[in-house]
Amino acid sequence: MTSQGPLTAWLLSATPQAFKRATTHPFLASAGRGDLPKSTLSQWLAQDRLYAQSYIRFIGLLLTKIRMPVHKANSTSALKPSSEQRAVDILIDALVNIRTELRFFESTAHDYGLDLTAISAEEGGAGLAESGSGGITTSAGISTAGSGSCPGSTGIAPSGKSISTAAEGEGDMKAGHGREGHQLCGAQGECQMQAGGDVCNPSLPQNPQKGTDECEPGLSSGGHSASATPFESGGPAYFAATRITRAYIDMFMSAGSSGVSVLEGLAVLWATEVCYLRSWRYAASFLKLRDGESKEDADGGALREKFIPNWSSAEFEEFVDHIGDVLDEMAAQVKGAEEAEMMRARCLEWWKQVIWLEERFWPVMD
Repeated sequence: MTSQGPLTAWLLSATPQAFKRATTHPFLASAGRGDLPKSTLSQWLAQDRLYAQSYIRFIGLLLTKIRMPVHKANSTSALKPSSEQRAVDILIDALVNIRTELRFFESTAHDYGLDLTAISAEEGGAGLAESGSGGITTSAGISTAGSGSCPGSTGIAPSGKSISTAAEGEGDMKAGHGREGHQLCGAQGECQMQAGGDVCNPSLPQNPQKGTDECEPGLSSGGHSASATPFESGGPAYFAATRITRAYIDMFMSAGSSGVSVLEGLAVLWATEVCYLRSWRYAASFLKLRDGESKEDADGGALREKFIPNWSSAEFEEFVDHIGDVLDEMAAQVKGAEEAEMMRARCLEWWKQVIWLEERFWPVMD
């Protein structure tokens, strides 16, 4: 441990204002007050479920990095779990928890009439916000590409900057929609990547000038221009990951890549979980203010009765604390002052990326 104290405490104090913005968003306040309509909650849940699915792949990548220590048969140190063994235990717990979480999503959505494939205005254009039964726009097609994002998505903005670069100073990054962003679309036979406010429709004819592995956004068989929304042109809108969800998925894959240490990967895992806990603890604080009120929840009670208690529970806090303990233990084992400082600097960059994405993952509220 350095003179700067435990790594987790140091990270929490590194960006206080950004951390506060990410965990006290107006969406959370509205959720706690019972003002969040089913349409908005459904759209957010649909994206959060895609995040949870990519979380499984991320945990799997971290598990492949860990090398368990070999102890001599007569070594007394074998009785005490190593930090690597504790990390494996935490990651296995994470997989069990996320499997339970996905089932919880499904059952709660069914019980309260929420749509886990709801399409937001960002995904389908402004016309989507006014369509659908009860304000919830359901998808005309479901992605088969696993995470729900375009299988050829690269996370590269039109300027050529990466997601991490955009996170440092660009507020409105957009994944590219050219050939470089769709290498696998032709092979998959389908594409869900948005271009601005339009939806790339795989059932529409491709531009013969562009080749077979790139689809033409915004054009329909009727010859509508790219400015037309899917509903105006008569074409279906496809449920997919939004730009920020895709950026989160890309970050998970980067943090799990071979060139990134287990310690950094655990820092990313802890950062996402501590943000989630603090966010829903903030939402829960509004529930206490409603004690005794007879106000009816706009979402039918799903947040107050199910989601918020689950995501702000003592059990979840204990899980987050366990991740933090293992992370601090592994960070304290880094040898050499220079190496320790370099490790902290790398973890800080991951922390900043998580905070930036967390703040933007919440839907924009009026």
